[in-house]
Amino acid sequence: MQTADAVVIGAGINGASTAYNLMKRGMKKVVLIEKHLLASGGTGRSAAIIRQHYSNVDLVKLAKRSVEIFQNFASEVGGDCGFVSCGWAFLVPASASDAFAGNMAMLQELGVDTREISQQELMEIEPRLDLKDVCRIAYEPGSGYADPHRTTYSYVYQVLKQGGKLAEITSVQGLLIERGQVRGVQTSRGQISTDVVVNAAGPWAPQVAEWAGIKLPIRVTREEEIVLETADAGGSPRLVFSDMSKAIYYRPEGKSRTLVGRGFPKDYEFVDPDQFKESASGAFVEETLQRLRERLPAFDKALAINAYTGLYDVTPDWYPILGRGEGVKGLYLCAGFSGHGFKTAPAVGEVMAEEIVNGECRTVDLNKFSLSRFEKGRMFQAAYGGNRA
Repeated sequence: MQTADAVVIGAGINGASTAYNLMKRGMKKVVLIEKHLLASGGTGRSAAIIRQHYSNVDLVKLAKRSVEIFQNFASEVGGDCGFVSCGWAFLVPASASDAFAGNMAMLQELGVDTREISQQELMEIEPRLDLKDVCRIAYEPGSGYADPHRTTYSYVYQVLKQGGKLAEITSVQGLLIERGQVRGVQTSRGQISTDVVVNAAGPWAPQVAEWAGIKLPIRVTREEEIVLETADAGGSPRLVFSDMSKAIYYRPEGKSRTLVGRGFPKDYEFVDPDQFKESASGAFVEETLQRLRERLPAFDKALAINAYTGLYDVTPDWYPILGRGEGVKGLYLCAGFSGHGFKTAPAVGEVMAEEIVNGECRTVDLNKFSLSRFEKGRMFQAAYGGNRA
């Protein structure tokens, strides 16, 4: 039987980051298991936006540390994550002005490189915008976007370089538990003996948790995105935008293309991650493009060249579940990222490894992210509602 110091289930960005950081903290035999290929779940179709504007101190700390890693990826991790530090702007309507003010003060107190800018200042960066429905604007000059496949690959490559193992096209079929202690995993290629298992299975995390008798309050949603060719409309946007006023987000996709998706508020479609429509709906494409063209009228004749669907693993409060699997020693939960998993993954991997190897995480209070918060009525509250966290 194969043995391991730790088994990480799921080779998306959070599983890869956790496996890497476990080895960085001294574990020698780490096995990363993926039932398909790297980043083949939610990670591979992530918008991969990197920003720090959150309304909770602990999540801000994770996002801030993650930006530092993305900005210095070659020295912090190794390899190339495809990070483009083009800057990020948050467009806010008048209805959210008070929440915005409180958030900005908190972010700046925590040392986040952010400031409020005027419409005129933003127009100097991106003159094609129509901002008549925008009240306030946050600007993070060091934020941007990255490549989800290259980022995940770089983490996994470092795992392999340090002597860890990757088992692709390998499904986990059950957990081996004795007297409340993890003893291993059963896979399609045999058993692996280990006392540490990290459930980073994304949309499939509830299924893995059920093998340990744990119910995760996670539902899976379809999340659609469009890619436009905007070379003949002046090129892609100059920044990454989270546009609360239009309930969309959009960013450059390479040199001439633009990626756009819908944000909160919207209707959510909950699905089975093994059986869902992977193509985007016509209604979504029409509505989202209309919103984008209202913001950027120059995109009126830009052509959509691709549209597809990814998945979010969503908790009741849109914050992740991190830390120990309560009641089962050696099981750790790293799931329920609700659309925020990519941008915080570098730091999440660090705090998960800190908790597992050191026995306690001091970087952030992981108790706040525990599964028990839902039963105890200690759910996070988002300043802007929904998945804006």
